[in-house]
Amino acid sequence: MSKDQISAPPCELAGGDSREASAGPANTAAAKRSRRVPALAHSPAMQRIVAVIQRKSEMSVADISAEAFVGVTTLACGGYLRQLKAAGLIHISGWRKTRRGFSTPLYSLGNQADLPRPEYSDQERDCPGMDRIVEALLHYGPATYPELAKISGLSRHTLKNSGYLQALRAQQRIFISAWRRSRNGPMQAVYALAPGSDAPKPAKLTVAEKNRHCRERKRVLQGDRCLLAQLNGLASS
Repeated sequence: MSKDQISAPPCELAGGDSREASAGPANTAAAKRSRRVPALAHSPAMQRIVAVIQRKSEMSVADISAEAFVGVTTLACGGYLRQLKAAGLIHISGWRKTRRGFSTPLYSLGNQADLPRPEYSDQERDCPGMDRIVEALLHYGPATYPELAKISGLSRHTLKNSGYLQALRAQQRIFISAWRRSRNGPMQAVYALAPGSDAPKPAKLTVAEKNRHCRERKRVLQGDRCLLAQLNGLASS
């Protein structure tokens, strides 16, 4: 596991102080933390951070932590980097692409504007969860997302909201081979390994079609009850 794959605090991933600038209790807490950050002239840790960034540019929080001997959480959420940026000593000079996207800011010395986070498209996305989906389809064949949750080991919430399926479709690694009409709820896409073209989504049932299907189900159930009654009658006679 690389240093940049270490679970970093959210404030570091936000590129500095964007999450701490919100109003309310969070802003108050950020102000208190800012008052606790020691001044550069009186803090050996702050001086080590500046010395490290002075020697090397394009340093991530994990890089700085390893070379300046300051904890990742202290750097990212303790206000050290935020105070150095506010003093005009450092800035975000780049972004390092991880498997989750351009999520790691890189710091360099100097009072310059922060480089904006680059755009990140589904075509460039890659992560272990996506590989697990592909492996599941390879071994078990086409499946809906609830079925994929069972065979891949990923949660339904992850499959539905992570964007993994959309990214895999954008990369043409999977496609929608069919649509399955669930008894209760919307149509569900059936995913399969590429190559292939997406099956068109069927139109929604009209009210008349829903009523007809309901009558058919009732008719089948009534037929089953009649058959069961006949069998019970034969058994008791």
